[in-house]
Amino acid sequence: MRRAVGIDLGTSNTVVAWSALDATGTVSVFPIPQLVGPTEVEARELYPSLLFAPPEAELRSDPWAERPWVSGEQARRRGAEVPGRLVSSAKSWLCHPGVDRRAPILPVRTDDPSLPRISPVAVSALLLEHVRKTWDAAFPDAPLAEQAVVLTVPASFDEVARELTLEAARGAGLSPILLEEPIAAFYDYLGHDAELRALLREREEVSVLVCDVGGGTTDLSLVSCARGAELRPERRAVGRHLLLGGDNMDLALAHAVEGRFVPAPQRLAPGSFAQLVAACRSAKEKLLGPDAPEAETLRVAEPGARLVGGIRTATLTHEDVASIVLEGFFPASFAETPPRRGALVGFGLPYEADTVVPRHVLAFVKKHAPEGVDAVLFNGGVFAARAIADRLLAALTAHAGRPVVELPHADPDRAVARGATRHALARSGHGPTVGARTVRGYYVAAETKGKTKAVCIVPRGADEGSTFELADAAFTLTVGKPVRFDLYVSERVDAPGTVVELGDDFERLPPLTVALDQTDLRRRAEDVPVVLAGELGGAGTLALRCVEQGGAARTFDLRFELQRAASASVPPPSQAPTDPRLAAAKEALAKVFGKNGSSEGKAAKELTKDLERILGERSAWRGPTLRALFDALTEVPGTRKRSLEHERAFFSLAGYTLRPGFGDPGDPARVNLFERLFAERLTFPDETRGWQQFFVAYRRMCGGLPAEMQERIRTTLDPFLAPKSAGLARSKKLGTLPEGAEAELVDLLSSLERVPADRRAALGEWLLDRALGAGSPHPWVALGRVGAREPTYGSAHDVVAPAVAERWIEQLLRQKWDKLVAAPAIAVRLARVTGDRSRDVSVRVRKDVERKLVATGAKDEWLRAVREHVPLADTDRAELFGDALPLGLKWSE
Repeated sequence: MRRAVGIDLGTSNTVVAWSALDATGTVSVFPIPQLVGPTEVEARELYPSLLFAPPEAELRSDPWAERPWVSGEQARRRGAEVPGRLVSSAKSWLCHPGVDRRAPILPVRTDDPSLPRISPVAVSALLLEHVRKTWDAAFPDAPLAEQAVVLTVPASFDEVARELTLEAARGAGLSPILLEEPIAAFYDYLGHDAELRALLREREEVSVLVCDVGGGTTDLSLVSCARGAELRPERRAVGRHLLLGGDNMDLALAHAVEGRFVPAPQRLAPGSFAQLVAACRSAKEKLLGPDAPEAETLRVAEPGARLVGGIRTATLTHEDVASIVLEGFFPASFAETPPRRGALVGFGLPYEADTVVPRHVLAFVKKHAPEGVDAVLFNGGVFAARAIADRLLAALTAHAGRPVVELPHADPDRAVARGATRHALARSGHGPTVGARTVRGYYVAAETKGKTKAVCIVPRGADEGSTFELADAAFTLTVGKPVRFDLYVSERVDAPGTVVELGDDFERLPPLTVALDQTDLRRRAEDVPVVLAGELGGAGTLALRCVEQGGAARTFDLRFELQRAASASVPPPSQAPTDPRLAAAKEALAKVFGKNGSSEGKAAKELTKDLERILGERSAWRGPTLRALFDALTEVPGTRKRSLEHERAFFSLAGYTLRPGFGDPGDPARVNLFERLFAERLTFPDETRGWQQFFVAYRRMCGGLPAEMQERIRTTLDPFLAPKSAGLARSKKLGTLPEGAEAELVDLLSSLERVPADRRAALGEWLLDRALGAGSPHPWVALGRVGAREPTYGSAHDVVAPAVAERWIEQLLRQKWDKLVAAPAIAVRLARVTGDRSRDVSVRVRKDVERKLVATGAKDEWLRAVREHVPLADTDRAELFGDALPLGLKWSE
């Protein structure tokens, strides 16, 4: 290694800095060659973190073999003109737990099937590969993969987002060390630290807030420095993830000036609005920068416009930007201002609802430095506006009751990359280091005497690079089949090996799975004793493995399971005391579904009533009780085949006790069981009651079914809904569906929210045809589920397009609502405001729905839902599953 290299893979721009790996400490910024026109290449220090998919005929030059994408400055320019082909904010998507970040979901909401798609991980990999190729061309004697590379991430990135960042880097041929962006900015400041040393002459210890407001996030870190011969800063705390930054400000500006392009209540089409957002971003940077002009002209092309006459213009003034950005995001007085009810959702990203940055900053300071901080280091392009920095500095000073010193920064656009380079130098012994102990402890859940507890594997305050092995905490690993561990983090302070109760102070991460090789999978399953070992890497990355004790002394690596990452944000269920009646309930289950249970259908038929006599009314069964009953019921799943009544009771109880398919640490494994059972179909396929409970069971647990499982269900069951002249159609996999089970089938299919939008729209068209041709309200209710603007548990990417939903609404409005009792609720689902115009129906259609709701005396909360963004309530979510939610299960907004 000859050079230290720092890479700032930012939401807006990527910057690379470097230095010779010696004591000179001279840091330079590497100009990154990139397309700045169709064929023109220019090296620039700022490389926009954007991709653009040009039409085939337009792409004239591809120097780095990135087809079908163009990156950098040319992507920025063309993306402003044709935003539907632009991939932006990939870094924000990379940390979004509600989507599959390895799936090709970008660009968001495009109706062009020919447009290429790419995953957030692949975007980061492509940008980093471009950096590697251009570096290697400039320094052929020092390939980037062989240098000391430090890659920065937001301090608030969770463990999964950090692992995915490393995955993207490995995909680009790099093996970097991770560093948190605020700490990188602080490293850059240490090159000119006179103010900090002056403070230390007056005080024993100085606390420094590093506040980094970037394009996508607001990142907060607290650093302390003690008086001494050498400067030894130490990071003490990091803030939670705040999807709040320049992107939010651009959205706010676009919303504010939209009325200058179209008269209210009209709104720009999603594509035109995306152009306006891009135009506002460019204008904001100029109007808040040095030597700012008084105004900038915004240009937006009308949909399909090809000529100059199709361009609309409006003016954005310096006063506009100052008012909207300052008063909306950095108001001088905000203590009495209540937080917003809903965020500017934009184009699918869950932006922070409360846009007042000082409120978030002070909440962090009050928690980790109650007496206030002594100094603040601002980073991020937004602080180029002096008024913004002054507002936040005043708020910090007022809280501390003493002057807070602002530490100077030379260039916030390049500070993070330069600081990452200085970190690489410090790791080689050239310069001061910033201590970065982990601010949270890591815990693995385990069964202890029939109850789920957790054992601390890495304590809070562990040093970066520390290794550990829990020799006194023995685990048993089943080798020969995939095995999972449930991982939690907490700000508690516990020694490694400490067994603790799980509670509200624990945050659940996606589970860990054991990486088994093919040799292990081919051998018979066996239980082997193991201990957990691992290493705490850069920026809190955790490498875990199971080490076999005795025998072959094999090692099994653990890795995050991301397929069900969306449910990872659900808090652990309340740890209620074990119900003393549970043993009797399990005994009743064993008498019917145990190995030696009764084969009489009557016993199975009466089982639910028997359980209610033991446990009380089933609507009051708590979450832990439900899951315990499920586990006892499915211990020997083959016993369901004893009779029709056994099969019917099995699926009835299984669906009820596993609803909604997530929320308990063991739910993914339980859902896996039902993935296998679906392929086995029914033992008594000619009986309607069995099919009814089969479909109901999968509907109840659909929130836990992964996307690939939901698509398999659709593929298997869709033939039942094909056009038919006599009776129901036949499925090659499941045979013929008996009459009487179609309603439950439709309920299941309409509840599958992880199926792609085009397949959901096709189901909706079938339902609309049935609804218009039959007098039953049931197809209308199912249509409301399929076309809902706000998913109950799924991703916004799979929501049916607004134009499709508008056609369905228009048909619904023509119905006689006095006879279709469910019509108001259906209309609200289809027209609900989300704040995301890529999902929202037009204002005109919403007004039509509102008038109809008023005429029929609809509830006030329904009227509000079509007028403004109102988050879904738990009751709205529970309705999808057909039952009240299990007690103790919490939804995560």
